Amino acid sequence: MLPNVMARQRFERLPEERQDAILRTAAAEFAENGFHGTSYNHLLERLELGKSSAYYYFDDKRDLFLTALERCYSTFFASIREVEPPDDASGFWRFVEESSERGFEFMLSDPVAASLMQCLQRERALLGELGSNELVQAMDGFYGELISQGQALGAVRTDLPPDLLVALVRDMAMTFDRWFVTARADAANPSAPDPSPTAAARAFTEIAKRLCLPA
Repeated sequence: MLPNVMARQRFERLPEERQDAILRTAAAEFAENGFHGTSYNHLLERLELGKSSAYYYFDDKRDLFLTALERCYSTFFASIREVEPPDDASGFWRFVEESSERGFEFMLSDPVAASLMQCLQRERALLGELGSNELVQAMDGFYGELISQGQALGAVRTDLPPDLLVALVRDMAMTFDRWFVTARADAANPSAPDPSPTAAARAFTEIAKRLCLPA
């Protein structure tokens, strides 16, 4: 099911401040209650949108959820793409570590966005149930580009199908994201230090190297 293009265009013509207010409120609601646990009527009340106005901008709750989620991932990937690309194999793994650190820093700087991304990851079935072509392509495209770049530099193995490597790295990254957010928020063990973005990025990169380095 594809989103209504006209409705999305109408939403994007709203003032940027109003777009941000709608998406951040929606993100916070979905992050707290999950997709299925969020009442669309209650959410529209918080957004101060009548049903007719809501349907003018969004097809339904699914469309609003995906719009908020795509905005989060767009910002997330933009923060990572600021890292200077590598030009050799050793530089590739430095690039992976720095990009990962940027990603973890993003989660700390925007906890609402991070929580919404965790909502999708926590309810894994949502990716197949709700995931738009644009969102899935953005996620797989990012990791696909990373794998191809690493292979071209001789830093990533070529004996496995590219789509398998993409799925492995993507799922491992999602697992690390969940662990990082959970560990930072876990107050049950106050003596355990919170993982820093630097430490989490180093651990992720070390495991990714073991998985992806050529034999």
